[in-house]
Amino acid sequence: MKILIANDGIHAHYYERLAWCNAFNASGIEARMYDVKVPAFGIFDSYEPDIFIGQLYNLDRATIKCIQARPHLKVALRSGEFNNKEKNPHILSVGPEELSQLRTLQDSTGKPDFIFSYYLQKDIDQTHEGFSKMGIKLVGIPMSADVHTYYHGQLRPELECDIAFVGGYWPYKAQVLDIFLLPILADFRYNVKIFGNQMWPHTNQYSGVIADDLVRDLFVSAKICPNLSEPHSQQYGIDVNERAFKVLAAGGFCIMDNVRAAREIFGHGVVFADSPKEFRDLIQYYLTQPEERGKISKAGHNIVMGAHTNYHRAALFMNSFNEVQASERILNAYNNHFQQG
Repeated sequence: MKILIANDGIHAHYYERLAWCNAFNASGIEARMYDVKVPAFGIFDSYEPDIFIGQLYNLDRATIKCIQARPHLKVALRSGEFNNKEKNPHILSVGPEELSQLRTLQDSTGKPDFIFSYYLQKDIDQTHEGFSKMGIKLVGIPMSADVHTYYHGQLRPELECDIAFVGGYWPYKAQVLDIFLLPILADFRYNVKIFGNQMWPHTNQYSGVIADDLVRDLFVSAKICPNLSEPHSQQYGIDVNERAFKVLAAGGFCIMDNVRAAREIFGHGVVFADSPKEFRDLIQYYLTQPEERGKISKAGHNIVMGAHTNYHRAALFMNSFNEVQASERILNAYNNHFQQG
């Protein structure tokens, strides 16, 4: 079995797709990513995949023709939301051109096998209900932790700090960062390390870009690793980002804003704050409570390692394609290589 995964740039979703590839390949199922800027014909002809995982928003005529030429091919497409409800403009919503391409694909091939998003299943059933009316199955495939990269961080004295945050700073995210995190950065009682590919307002705590192989060690070396969501996640309670998955897989301690879907995923493995003030109060409290931090981070680690790794997501893809044996193979590979604790 060979899996081809389309990718459209270096961003959070790139790392999630790479995580799926890692899980597939480690389980003996060949998988590769390709850049959608490269002509589809050459990729499909040279690789001849059995499964294609792409995105509706960059589905083009060439890719449709490649799918049409391969009746055996199984197809999953990530898409933005599609229903009649008014949407926040920062939530990716399907457009008329995308729907036109989808109808062309569906009419000529009966594909895709399913549409997916990074939401919980009960959320995608509502946010993408327009696809259900077209007869297309919906699958919720939330973010996850790539255990090849983030499992089991090691304490490094040079990375020790009170608070560590890895992420970018730009206007939309700043709506949350400015009221939750920036007041903490301005409080010089705390030893803070900020890493990311954009300059932060408080440059004395900004430490530039951190190497990928050091991030898990940073998460363990810091006393607290905050996770903050984007405004639409706070408003609608959906769309959990990947940061908390990484922190918990590494063995770190996380405090985050109270997003309903995140609460359902992480339970008591994360501390949730209902307001910016409570967020700051919880940070101040837990900085002095190492035993409590240890118990909570262990619970969070076990939750992620038990159900929310890249292997679990790769297995979910296979189950959604009705490839049950492949799904079992992935979970067996995971159980053979990783242990909770």
